Amino acid sequence: MNLELNSRVALITGSSRGIGRALAIGYAKNGYKVVVNYNHSEKEANEVISQIQEFGGVAIACKADVSERKDVIKLKEVILKEFGKLDILINNAGINRQKSFWEIDDEEWDYLMKVNLKSVYICSQEFMPLMIENKWGRIINMSSVSGEYGGPKTLHYAASKGAIISLTKGLARYGAPHVLVNAIAPGIIKTEMTEKELEGKSGQEYLEKILLKKAGNMNDILETCLYLSSENQNYTTGHTIRVNGGLYI
Repeated sequence: MNLELNSRVALITGSSRGIGRALAIGYAKNGYKVVVNYNHSEKEANEVISQIQEFGGVAIACKADVSERKDVIKLKEVILKEFGKLDILINNAGINRQKSFWEIDDEEWDYLMKVNLKSVYICSQEFMPLMIENKWGRIINMSSVSGEYGGPKTLHYAASKGAIISLTKGLARYGAPHVLVNAIAPGIIKTEMTEKELEGKSGQEYLEKILLKKAGNMNDILETCLYLSSENQNYTTGHTIRVNGGLYI
């Protein structure tokens, strides 16, 4: 643990559970001041804050539907009032629903695109100007290996995650030279939701398709994010880092 507090402030969207939760705790342990964002899971968000405060970290919880601009503007106001700036934005909020392409209706398509893709666009548009003004910033967008190979069981999810990769390249152009914008494309990551599935027969068969023959863990994503956020990382932008154990190839 590196709890020497620095001056950097990080917002992780959708950070009350799953990978977002691990990122919030991990960033706090590395000395960052953290904004834990949630939409529905207030209890879980407060648990994250309590855990961070136990080891002396600095964090606040902020409710906001990051796919709604009015909510993001209020979120921005809270962050500026509390910390005066935002240095790092991790667009992590997202959902996934397994369905055949033929079963997806317009309402579900629109909702998934709103949560997964529109939220990245809105948050980046609202927070990047603050970073440009301060001449330093990092934006990390959470994509997926599905966005690269087209995820047949979750085509709407794959389409949203593929669009995030394209959006990341465009945002890197607008952020340069002061704001570095990158994406991470995780493969199979062991979480509370996937652990039981991976232990079954179908899960083991899926793991055999991965070059490293295993699922990744939360720390694999955290360390990649910390690298992209680092003061010492000044020359990677517009890039997508594949954290998938070789699944893509």
